[in-house]
Formats: sequence, C-alpha cells, structure tokens
Amino acid sequence: MNDGREAPGGMVGTGSAARGAPPAEGVVNPYPGLAAFRLAGQRFFFGRERDIGRVLQRLAVSRLVSIVGRSGTGKSSLVAAGVAARMAERPGGVAFLHCEPQASPFRRMGELLLRRGPLPARADLRAALFEHEPSVVCEERLAVAITAALRQVPQPALLLLDQFEELFCCTPPTSARHFRVFLDSLLSIDTLYVVLTLRSEFTARLLEWLGEDLLRASLLVLDPITDEEALRAIITGPAAALGVPVQPDLLAALLPAATAARGALPLISLTLERLYEQRHPAQGLTLEAYQRIGGLASAVGSVAGDIERLIEDDGELDAACSRLFAELATVIDQLPTRRILDVAVLRTDPPLARLVELLRRQGFIVDSDERHIELAHETLLTHWPRLRQWCARYRDSLALRRQVKQAARDWRRIGEPSARQPAAGGSEGSARLWRWEQQRPALLALHELAHRSPPAAGADFGDAGIAAWRGLAGGMEKYLHSFLRPEPLALIDELAFDGTTHERREEIGLRLNQMGDPRRGVGVGADGLPDISWIDVAAGEVEIEGLAPSRFAVEPLRVARYPVTWQQYGAFVTATDGYRDRRWWRRLVQRKQPGEARWAGNNYPTINVCWADAIAFCRWLSARWCLGGAEVVRLPTEWEWQWIAQGGAGRRRYPWGDDWQSALANSHESGVGRTVAVGMYPLGATAGGVEDVAGNVWEWCLNEYDVPRNTQVGGNRPRALRGGSWLDFPGDLRCGRREAFPPDERDGDIGFRIVLAQPFETA
Repeated sequence: MNDGREAPGGMVGTGSAARGAPPAEGVVNPYPGLAAFRLAGQRFFFGRERDIGRVLQRLAVSRLVSIVGRSGTGKSSLVAAGVAARMAERPGGVAFLHCEPQASPFRRMGELLLRRGPLPARADLRAALFEHEPSVVCEERLAVAITAALRQVPQPALLLLDQFEELFCCTPPTSARHFRVFLDSLLSIDTLYVVLTLRSEFTARLLEWLGEDLLRASLLVLDPITDEEALRAIITGPAAALGVPVQPDLLAALLPAATAARGALPLISLTLERLYEQRHPAQGLTLEAYQRIGGLASAVGSVAGDIERLIEDDGELDAACSRLFAELATVIDQLPTRRILDVAVLRTDPPLARLVELLRRQGFIVDSDERHIELAHETLLTHWPRLRQWCARYRDSLALRRQVKQAARDWRRIGEPSARQPAAGGSEGSARLWRWEQQRPALLALHELAHRSPPAAGADFGDAGIAAWRGLAGGMEKYLHSFLRPEPLALIDELAFDGTTHERREEIGLRLNQMGDPRRGVGVGADGLPDISWIDVAAGEVEIEGLAPSRFAVEPLRVARYPVTWQQYGAFVTATDGYRDRRWWRRLVQRKQPGEARWAGNNYPTINVCWADAIAFCRWLSARWCLGGAEVVRLPTEWEWQWIAQGGAGRRRYPWGDDWQSALANSHESGVGRTVAVGMYPLGATAGGVEDVAGNVWEWCLNEYDVPRNTQVGGNRPRALRGGSWLDFPGDLRCGRREAFPPDERDGDIGFRIVLAQPFETA
C-alpha cells in the first residue's frame, strides 16, 4: 500500500474506519494526485456526501448501479473511498472487490479472486484460469468458477467494475457478449452488489449492452462538482485532517478555477498534492506556492518539468517516451484513452524501465496490479503537453492498432484458417481474415508506432506494407503475426502449391491485380517507368532445331522475369514522349492507335502488340534509362530466348523438365481460355527462375524467322515467336518450338519480354 490506498484489483476485508483516527502508517500526503482515492484513503476523502448517499440509496433498491460521468468527475474515488467505506462500516462488514475489465475481464476477475479472495475452495477457479488458449469454453468455465467463488465469500461484497468502457474498446466482442450473460449470474447472488463506472461518451454502448430496462434501473449520472461548499471540503478537508491549514487567499484563487474547470478533480488533486509537498511549516498551503506552479491549468506541466528536463538531456529517455506512449495510450472514437502495459516488457528495455520509474515517482504512472502499469489518469492525455502532442500526431495510427488487435483476437477465437491455403479455405476464420486493403494500413500504422525508420522495399516486393510486416514480424505477438501476414504473401504461397487449380491461379491473379500487385517486376516504379525484375543469364551456345547451320553463341545478358505487363506497356502508351513520339518509330510502321487492351488487368501480359510496337517500347525505355552503347533494352534473339528457356546447358524439353505437366502452364489444357496474370505458375519457371516462358503468350523475338541472323529493323518478313500461348497444345510450348508472324500484325495471344544486353540493331 502506498499513500493510504491499495492497488487496484484488491480485496479489502471488513471493519469500521473512524474518520477521526490517525492516518495510516506511511501516509505522506493526504492528496492522491492524479491517482484515484482508494478504500484505505477514506480518511482524506471529502466533499462527496451527497453523491455517496445517492449511490447507497440506489444500491438499496437495485444491486446493480451504473455510474456514468465525464473523465475527471471522480467516479472511481467515489465508489472506493466513499461508497465502499460506508458499506464496510455496517455490522459484519462488506468486502470490497475492485476490478478493471481490460482485454480479458473473465481472467482479470479470476486472477483477482485467486490472488486476494479468502475463499474456501479454489481448485476449479485455478483450473479454469490456467487454460492455455482463450476460448469460449475457457470463459464459460471461468464464469462458473468465479460465480461459485463469490458465493463462498462469507459476507456481503461490493464489486466495482471500474473503467467499464474497457469492455467495449479492449475486450473482444465475443467475450463482451459472454460477459453480459455472466453479469446476470452475478446479480443472482443475493449478497453481491455490483457497480459499473464508465465515461459518459460510452453511454450508448452501455445501453446496447445492458438493454434499456436494466440501464434505466441502474443508471446514475455523476455531474462535475460545481458546488462551492463541496469544493471547499475537497480542497481543505485532507490537509485539515493532518492539522495543516489552507490559506484563505489560496482558497479564494482555487475555488473559481476549480468551478470553471468542470471535471477537473484530478487536476485539483494534483495541484494540492504539489502544494502539500511545498507547504510552509506554519502557514501550510499558500497562494505563493500556487502561483509558482502556474495555477490549476499548468499543474501537469509544472509537475512534469523535472522529467521533461531529464528527457531532453537524455536521448535514450527521449526515444523511450515514444515506446512507452505507444503502449500506454490509444484512441477510441477520436478520444485518447489509457491502456495497460505488462511490466515484463520493462525487463528487456532498461531505458523504458528507467523512464517508468521516474514517472511512477511523479505519480504519472500507477500499478494497475502486480503485473501491469497504466497512466494515473486520463487527464495526462490532455494536459501533459508531450503526451498530448504525441497522441495528436499518432491518433489515426493508435485507433487502427486498437482495431486490428481486437480483430485479431476475435479471429483467433474463431479458429485460424489453413496455413497451406488460407485464402481458399471456407472456414469462418478465413472469412474473418482481413484483406490486404485493411492489412496494409494496419501494418504501416504499427510500423509507425514502433518508431522505426521508413520501411525499405525488399528484393521481391516493392510494397511498403510488406516491408513494414517484415520489419515488425520478429517482435509481433504470435496471434497478430498470423492475422496480419500480408494477403499477397499468402496468395503467392498458394501458387507454389502444386495442387492449386488453374481456376484458382486465375482468381489469385485477379485478386493481386485488385489490391495493386505488390510484386517486383510486374508494375511501374515511383518514377512511373516499368519496374523490371532482372535475372542474370550466363554465356553459352545453343542449337536451334530445323536450321543449318544451327549453332548460335549467347553472350551474357539480363532477362526480365516476366513478360511485359499492361501496366508497364501502358506507361509507354500514355507518356507524352511515348507511343506518339516519332523518334521511336524509325524504319517501323506506326499505327495510329495502340492495340486493343483486351483482358487488361495491370498485372496481365500485354497482348495485341506487333513486333514494331515492341521495338518502339524498347527504344523508348532505353532512352528513358539513358542507355546506349554497350547495353540497351531490346527483344531477345531466338537463340537467347531458347538458351534461357531450356535452362542453359540443361537443354530441357520444357522449362521445368523433359515431361509435359499441364499444371505448370496456362495452355489450351488449362481450360482458362485467356491470358492470366504473369507469374501464376512459379513451379513452371526455368532453372534460372524466369517465369511464363511456356504458355500464356507467345513472345516476339528480335530476329527474322527465315534468316535468324538478320536482326536489323525494317522490312516485312516474318519475325520469330517463341513459347506458345493459352491457345496452344503441349507441342507448341516446347523450348525448341519456333513460330513465324508478320512484324506489323497484332494478335490476342502474342506479347513480348525484354532483355538488357548488347545491341544488335543498327541505324
């Protein structure tokens, strides 16, 4: 016990408390500061006689009272140091139980009774508490065990469910609904009185939860204290109990300030706590000391002054502030609100532990129970400048973090979907798993609150949300890690499963396109230019079937992982210096309009492009990248293409091996009947990791079909195509299969892929 008050979550036994008795041992200051009065501090609790009487009168009629009031109206103090203290004076006494619901109300109550309650039997309660995973069954067992334990309390008991708004903002909805049923079982205990306290902003939620009839019967609205006589008693009574005077000029200054600052009891108490510490040996609490503090409105800032100086001089403490605030504050319905922090965190973060100890000494942090700490009062969220500014800056991120954690806990209780095929599962857990449109902002918010450097894009993904997840993954709670695992990653994992159907691969491609495909090499970069994922290809020698001579040398080059997509080609079409610019069409036939954008998902391979369109695209991109001389963007030659497809010297019949496998490519056998997004068949990639080489679209090559060594621009002789398409049968998808097509014609199954290599084209 500290400062004449027990820690929240305690159970106090019976007995009379004479208000004229000496102060409890160890009491230093009769004003609790920002903390609420507790039962042990009843001797210093003044000015609330009328409100105490109202609550006692209501309890005499109904064993449930819901006390609703603004933050700072003294709800917790009223019940603990006022109502509970009066009830404890009754013959035989009344036990007092103080509990805050937080995220796990059943567990909180169970731990309270197990830790504090003088109960004859605890076996069932202990067994229910130590269920390893939260579940409906566990909550039901706890409810039964708690009810049984409370029936065994050998005297009447008053149960304070304090800060009850936590049930609506911290507790999973399912648990909140179960707790409503549990409340009925509590009210069936004839010797148990229940008091709920919550902020008035949550009255509507309480109405929905309790029901109109029960709320009407139990509701007691606690208004801010404006009565001068009551305020006078609050100010002077605690000091007078210890024989310390309050100077009249101080009282004259404090009374109007306290009246004007409605709902400011914590500020009043903090100010008086400070004045008591600075009291004059003879004059007691003085106006001079009050003026040094800066008045009621500046009390928090004045008390925080010493800490602020330490924080500003110590970089570790400054950084620890953000980490601490991220754990102790959240935003609910646009209102900054307290959260609790497990003290276990402090053992792994020495600067944070040091900061907490400094704030605890100043009364800014209190022990919620043996394992948790919290801000002493919500007043700090609005009156401590550093914390107020931090909450304003991260308001949206704080609200989103609270929502995602609650959703994740709810999802876990339902049951996680299959890890192998999470998106395809039909379980309720799958249905509740957030989509990327929700996951991404949540991950960015969590990353921001972790106060880490901006997330860096990875090798495979250029998306900041995925980068944030990777940066956070090591420190996230297990359930949250599973819940927020980015949907794109789960979908791509499905692609690597050989049992994923062609139809499902098409769906995945469409879904990736819908969310803005985050894969590198599929879209465009921040500069608006195609983002290409390059794969290095070593030199070699390849033999082309049906030609004499048939052997061709391949020089080292880099090849795009995927065919050019609609989004990438669209950057060329829409650029002011792109498709309409005559510079790229030298010795080429330029059509007035680009080809029809058929099946034009951004991540789909571009089709309806002729050979000339592809050449113009390569020239444009080379210029935009300022390439020339030894290296340019161009189409691959036929022999380069085949060397890549067959896995170099491996000489595979198909990119994946020598045997046809219909599941590894989008061909006629897939039954899809059109192109699909690029990269939907990763198991069909070449040995070097180049994808979509077989099927989906034919790919233009640089050279003529009949005279392969002719790679020059000009003329209308057919150019070579490779790879087969969605229209074709297995034989056309062989690495060695050749096809010819007029260079100025377009078709719905012909696209292209680019390489970064030495130029073949001459002026």
